[in-house]
Order: sequence, then structure tokens, then C-alpha cells
Amino acid sequence: MTSTHLRRLPIIILIYIFIFVPELWATASIDELEKSHLRGDFHTPCFFFQTVNVTADKRFANGSYLHDGVIIPHNLIGVYNYVYKDPVTQTRVAPHLRGCICKLKPCVNFCCPYGQVHNGTDCYDASSELDWPHEINVTLRNGLQKTVDVFEQFAVVPFRPCVSMYALDPTQFPEDEWQMLENGTLYLQAGEMYLTREDFCMMTKVDVNGTNIRYLNPANCEVGSARGTVKIINAYAMLFSIPFMVLTIIVYLAIPELRNQHGKSLVCYLFGLIVGYSLMGASILNVSMDVLGIECKIVGYTCYYSFMSAFFWLNVISFDLWHNFRGTRGINRSLEKKRFIMYSLYSWGIPILFLLATMYVQEYVDIPERLQDDLKPGIGGGHYCWINMDTWAGFVYFFTPILFIMVANIIMFVMTAMKIHRVQNEMARIMAKEDSTRNLKKEKDKFGLFLRLFLVMGVTWSLEIISYFVGSDSKWAKIFYAADICNAVQGFLIFMLFVMKRKVKQLITNRSCRERPSRDTNSTTLAQSMVRRRFHEVSLQIKHMIMIRRALSSNTSNFHSHAV
Repeated sequence: MTSTHLRRLPIIILIYIFIFVPELWATASIDELEKSHLRGDFHTPCFFFQTVNVTADKRFANGSYLHDGVIIPHNLIGVYNYVYKDPVTQTRVAPHLRGCICKLKPCVNFCCPYGQVHNGTDCYDASSELDWPHEINVTLRNGLQKTVDVFEQFAVVPFRPCVSMYALDPTQFPEDEWQMLENGTLYLQAGEMYLTREDFCMMTKVDVNGTNIRYLNPANCEVGSARGTVKIINAYAMLFSIPFMVLTIIVYLAIPELRNQHGKSLVCYLFGLIVGYSLMGASILNVSMDVLGIECKIVGYTCYYSFMSAFFWLNVISFDLWHNFRGTRGINRSLEKKRFIMYSLYSWGIPILFLLATMYVQEYVDIPERLQDDLKPGIGGGHYCWINMDTWAGFVYFFTPILFIMVANIIMFVMTAMKIHRVQNEMARIMAKEDSTRNLKKEKDKFGLFLRLFLVMGVTWSLEIISYFVGSDSKWAKIFYAADICNAVQGFLIFMLFVMKRKVKQLITNRSCRERPSRDTNSTTLAQSMVRRRFHEVSLQIKHMIMIRRALSSNTSNFHSHAV
């Protein structure tokens, strides 16, 4: 190599670095950027439907991105390896960056990316053919209408919610009259329906009068889209459960043997579920409910209180069962009534505190707009009549207290089972195996019955919590649709567990026979037979109590039980 080539070598190296290294830097920075963000189905900062693709947008040194005039901070950027063509069909794609723009600004869907139109099959670029409009009429909270720039008022998300779309055209069909609310909800005047982002998208229309004026117009999905169908099925399942819960309450109130501590707690628990299921199901099926009205708030807060009360009554059932097996002394009826009053104050009172806290945060706490989705409960906030389950609000205000209650119930059930095992072993030492099994069978049956209740409630609500964390974006979401249905038909399952068991059916039969004795039965003979049977039952109870006292003599205490 000549000296001239040697002198030129540094220049050549600099040119090579100038041309090629920036590209290498860019590649490295992208890889490093993806590593610094949450990746995957379970860890992305928000659901796909709240995001826009920011891969090609301007990036700042602090990791934030600028999209349509909205700065999306670093913590709201995630790596997504899937997209949705409709609310339920997920398609895997190469990992790319998306920003949770809907957490910062009200979003509205465009059927195609801005500057494209839909030809019935797909979107295609038509920016050279049309003069694209920016303005849209928005109805404010005070009822007045205002013409705004759609990109200033909303965050525009290119998403077609469903395959079959129907354009609304008030110029030809007066029943298609619509209003766009300032929170991105669409109101259809004819049907008095409120459509969320998941039910419509905006498209460009041309004036039919030949003026060649173009304007933005919504197209709505066919009634009964995939996600809406699941909600409707759940609503009907909850309403289906209500008659069975009512029948269970009637049976437990009508049979004296079932009106014990556990029976009354079960009735209160079912009452909470009945109120919650009734209002929840009615609100889902009532498409004309104003999401901004006071009716929406009343339904949401009442549902919240009812469900929370039901869970606290389930906690009472678990505690009372554990308390009875713990080895406490027997209590009389007066003391039992006082205990039920304390249980009632706990189960009806504590949920009021949760309700007041939730109402205070929703109605009075001023939270920055970018944090409102995660920290505001969302009840009656303009989008939902129930807690917003698409953000952390669902976990903070609903699933967190439920999770603590379920953990406490599990601990008490395990301790009760251990106590039963110890008592059974002690009784086996002092009496025949047959007598031991017979004496403890009543308590074990009661424990097994309420264990099945806890499993019905615990498993279904545990799946609800798992479903919440999996999210509607995941391919696993469809699996939890079945869990939602099982949760909605709890009333039927409880009826089968608590009423359609042999002992309860026998009590119902005995009750009917006492009220309507056969004509050929002598009343005196029947009364004598009842006295003898009652005396025999009392004798057996005394005998069982003596045996149990002996079994627990090492603890110098007895346990008190209720018949179920």
C-alpha cells in the first residue's frame, strides 16, 4: 500500500463510520428501547384498544413520543407483538411500539387510517382523491353543540371494531340522527342508545346533493357484536340465577331447622347477590341508559355495595364455621342473636366505608387527566355505570378487598378442616369407630356443605381475577368467557347445593306433612309419635354432647354446632 493510500485511509474510515455506523446505532437503540419497555400479552401498560402505533413517531430523549400533538410518556409505551382486526380476533405480528394515548385523551375510532377509505374488503390510500375533513360537531355536557377539530378534541385511533359496518346517514334516514359527546361516546337519538368506541368508527362521507362537500360520519357495528354478545349472555345468566336464589331464601326462611346462624347468613349473602345481579343485568340490557345521568351512578354504586356486602357475608359464614369448631363453649339463643347482630353490623357496615371511599374518589378527588383511568373508579364517569375493569381501577376498588376476603376464608377453612381431623382422632380413642363416625358426621356434613359453597364462590371469582390480569387483549381471554358464565349462574349452583340435597328435601317433606296431615291419621297418635320422636332426638343429642365433652376434655372446652 502506497503512502498516498495510507494518508487516505483515515478519511475512508471516517466516511465508512459516517455512512454505516449511524445505522448500527439506530438498530442498537431500537433493540435497547424494546428491552426497556414492557413486552408481551400480560405486561403491556394498557390494552391494545387504547393504543396507537408510535414506531414512526418522533421520540424525545426522555423516551416519550409525540403522536398527533399528544406527548405519550415513556411509562405508557409498550412493545406489542399482536394486533386486532376486530375486538376478538388477535393476529400475531412483528414486535412494535405502541403508546397508550387513550389514557391521556378521549379516543375515537376511525374505520381506516386517516387519508384512507374502505372498499368493502380493506383500506386503501385515497389521500389524492379527497379533501379530508377535520371538523365535527360535539355535544358538550351542558347540552350545547360545538364544532371542533377532531384531532384537537380526540385522539384518533385507526380501528374498525367489526367486519360489518352500517353508515349512519341522517340526511336520508331521520332515524339515523346521532350526537357525538365530548368523551367520545356516540348517542343515537332514535333508539336512545349510547355506543362506546367498541361499537362504532368514523368515516368520510360525501354530500349526496352534489355539492361535493365531505364530512365525518359514524358507522356502527351490527347489533350483537362478539364482545357485546358475551356481555348480553352474562346479563341473561345473572337474571336466570335470581329465581333460584329467591327459592333458596324462601326454603331457608320457611324451615325452622334451617333458620340458624349459618342459614340466616346465607340468606343475607343471597340477598346481596340478588340486588347486584338484578341491577347489573338490567344495566347491561338497558342500552338507553344515560351514561352521564344520575340513574347510571345509582345503579353502579348500588351494585358495588351489594357485591361487597355479599362477600363480607361469605366471610362471616367462614368465620362462624371456624368459630364453632374452635372449641368455644356453647351459647344460648340470646347470645346467638347478639352474635348475628354483630355479624350484620360487620357485613352491612364495612361495605358502606368502601362505598363512601369509592364515591369520594370518583366525585370529589381531582386526579390528573393522564392518571384518571387508573385511579378513578369510573362509575358514572361518562363511559361506565360500573367500575372500569379495563384499567387498574378494577383491581384497586373491587378485586383487592375481594382478594383479602378470599385469602382469609381459605385460612379459616383449612384451620376448620384440621380441627375436624383432630377431634375425629380423639373421639376414636374413647368410643367405637361406628359411634365416632356417626357423632361427627353432622359437623362434617355442615363443613362440607359450606366448603362446596366456598369452592363455588372462590373458584369462579378467582377465575374472574385471573381473567382481569390476563385482559381482553390476550388469546387466553376466550377461555375465561366460560368462567364468566359460571360466575353468573351462581344462584342455580347454590340452589342445587343447598336445597336439592337429601336432608333439606326431607325437611321440606316433613314440613309439608305436618301442615297437611293425612285424613286417616289420628291427631292424638300423630302428636304422641312426634313427642316420642322428639324425646328420642333429645336423648341422642345429650348422648352426643357427653361424647364430645369427653373427646375434648383435654382442652377443657366444648364446641357448639348448628344443624344444617
